[in-house]
Amino acid sequence: MSSADDNVVVRLVTEDDKDGWQRLWRSYQDFYKVSFPNELDDFNFERFLDPTVKIWAAVAVNGLSGEVIGMINFLSHMSTWDFKDKIYINDLYVDGNSRVKGVGRKLIQFVYEEADKQETPSVYWCSDESNHRAQLLYTKIGYKANKTIYKRNGY
Repeated sequence: MSSADDNVVVRLVTEDDKDGWQRLWRSYQDFYKVSFPNELDDFNFERFLDPTVKIWAAVAVNGLSGEVIGMINFLSHMSTWDFKDKIYINDLYVDGNSRVKGVGRKLIQFVYEEADKQETPSVYWCSDESNHRAQLLYTKIGYKANKTIYKRNGY
């Protein structure tokens, strides 16, 4: 018996994925009730394609329709706590019609595999306290760290 995600392929973005990624990026902003300038879309996408920049995006593609149904943006950074870099998942979004079908898990597992290839196995991310549906997945493939995030006022 096959699962719903058998026809989903996760891969790094290519130039041809910009429209699909952008559609999900804007839905992600709507979900979190934020709005970024449209120029940031182009700026980010150019960085994803630049091999000299340690920030990437991957997409989940429905293998039957070719539609981009999920996206994940992640970056690498140094740490004073380890000799190896860390990978931070900055953004994760799955189209509403494709949720609870294993797409989010496949996107995160893709990042895990990319981190292993880079020999930077430490991967982490943040989640809004109110995003309970996502946290059901996160507790299955990771653990809730004992940290609280603080931000500079106004930013």
